[in-house]
Amino acid sequence: MAQFIFEGKYQNLTGGVNVKLLLLHFEDENRVHFIYSPHLDLTGYGLNLGEAKKSFEIVFEDFVDYTLKKETLSRVLSKLGWTLKGTAKKPKKVIAPSIMSIVKNNKYVSEIFDKYPVNTYHQEVGLPVFV
Repeated sequence: MAQFIFEGKYQNLTGGVNVKLLLLHFEDENRVHFIYSPHLDLTGYGLNLGEAKKSFEIVFEDFVDYTLKKETLSRVLSKLGWTLKGTAKKPKKVIAPSIMSIVKNNKYVSEIFDKYPVNTYHQEVGLPVFV
């Protein structure tokens, strides 16, 4: 079992917010490895765990970069079921939805659990303070 799956942190000029994500690692019938974040609906993949992890890191950084540039990060997180305590521009606390609510509301996640042996990990990641 891997020590950790994702150690990405994000910090911008105004600061960062640390959140703990549940990451799923599974291998499909073609022996492709996947790292999936149900809380962010992001996926990385590769021929082995290391490649999948690197792919996920790129996807995560692109997600944060794009939503920051478009000023949509708080809106996207809200649509994904996250709760932002405080104001959208200055949240005091960012809370990810429960995995049970994600499994209930996201058919893809429940299919992963039904179809593949899944390893799960909790990993703290940094999200930028909303601008």
